[in-house]
Amino acid sequence: MEAKQKWYNNYIVGYLLILFPPLGLYGVYKSDIISQKWKNVTYAALAFAIIGGILLYSV
Repeated sequence: MEAKQKWYNNYIVGYLLILFPPLGLYGVYKSDIISQKWKNVTYAALAFAIIGGILLYSV
């Protein structure tokens, strides 16, 4: 009997990053398939977007 594949180990995580970022980020965090390098790139892009948004709206 096969174990059921978790939702965060599927391609849906990419769509969730675009459509519903909090759930997509959780999927990236929990995923066993996504390598640590890509997890770090995703987190860095999020941090860059937040910092850029703060700088843009503070001026």
